[in-house]
Amino acid sequence: MKNRFIHRLVLASLLFGLFFGAGNLIFPISIGQNSGASTPLSILGFIVSGVGLACLAVIFTAKSKKASLEESLQPYGKVYARVFTILLLLTIGPLFALPRTATVPYEVSIRLIVPGLDHNLGLFIYSLLFFSLATYLALKPEKIKGLVGVFINPMFLTMLGIFFVVFIINPMGPYDSTVATQIYKGAPFTVGFQDGYQTMDVLAAMMFGFVVIHANDKQGEPHDHFKDIIHASVYAGILMLIIYTLLSFMGASSAGILEIAPNGGLAFGEIFVHYFGKVGLGFFGILISLACLKTAIGLIVSSSTYFSTIIPKLTYSKMVFITSFSAFVISNFGLSAIIEYAIPVLNFIYPLAIVHVFVGLFLKDWENKQSILNFVLSFSILASILEVLKTMSMFKDTKFFIFYTKSLPLSNYGISWVNISVLGFILGLIYYKFTQNEQVSH
Repeated sequence: MKNRFIHRLVLASLLFGLFFGAGNLIFPISIGQNSGASTPLSILGFIVSGVGLACLAVIFTAKSKKASLEESLQPYGKVYARVFTILLLLTIGPLFALPRTATVPYEVSIRLIVPGLDHNLGLFIYSLLFFSLATYLALKPEKIKGLVGVFINPMFLTMLGIFFVVFIINPMGPYDSTVATQIYKGAPFTVGFQDGYQTMDVLAAMMFGFVVIHANDKQGEPHDHFKDIIHASVYAGILMLIIYTLLSFMGASSAGILEIAPNGGLAFGEIFVHYFGKVGLGFFGILISLACLKTAIGLIVSSSTYFSTIIPKLTYSKMVFITSFSAFVISNFGLSAIIEYAIPVLNFIYPLAIVHVFVGLFLKDWENKQSILNFVLSFSILASILEVLKTMSMFKDTKFFIFYTKSLPLSNYGISWVNISVLGFILGLIYYKFTQNEQVSH
């Protein structure tokens, strides 16, 4: 029993490492700064989407008993499974998450350490060096495995732990000393829930949950393996919940002293300077750069491996260069721009990902209920399109989208799309039952 518990803790540690990149530090801080007295509700919404759904996504991958995401989604159709996997990998790879691995450490440290620098040029040089090194190590990943496990991760987490202890002992001020900014004032839970999309952890869980499953030992009954994944998900989720909560209250307590920063990376750096000065920030900047480098290498390797498999003419080495160069170019738009550009893509893919997780977990024998899957998928794609359109200026103030975002059930929580997906499920279920009865009668 003791050995099983330790084994599950090891799996939880692996899961946490896959989930928690340095980029995850910046969003709770920003939520706290902007939410003020509404921080508890905002961070609750963030935790539901950024932690709860991510843990369920890992459990979904275990329950599927498949080797990959694409294989697990093939009951929806082979073409759809391929397209969804490509879109997911582009999102957590070269389009958004990968460029962020360079912009986060730059915003957190260099922008504050050298405030008078031409930061367009500074980010260009930093990201060029960052992705050059990441490319080299992605071609030879064995060179960094020991360094990450023995030095980078323990030092990064130790420094973060010291930061939390200092904050708990000496907070910058009360978290409720300021009122929420306009965007968080009306519906803090809703905005926090949608902010959780930016972690991309549900998407990462659907892709990399299979890594944890393969790492699980093959001893005992298969039912034990499934329990292992459930326990590991819960343990990793609890740790992320604690970190996110502390970061959000840290951001909220700083709002009475510091100006609200344009992004969480800059806010994190300013708070760090408050406690440890620029020398401390310089040391932490090195650690966060290394931690982000580790994340970048993992994303480059996974993206390049997949795309070189489905496009045989592009070798793994070529894909590494293409992926890294794309991320380098996009990173130079800056952290705030990357976060903003990601919103419509995440609004499209997240509802689909959540539907796949819930169908896979709670619909018995779902792989063999094609009519239900067809209805659910069709309606969910429509819902995802509406989620994108509702943020566009030309649509958001029309009567239809005012009704969609204000009057539908669950609209207060920012998840109007659930109504459409549930409707698709109900219609699919009715059609399935009807066809089953017809088959029996004949």
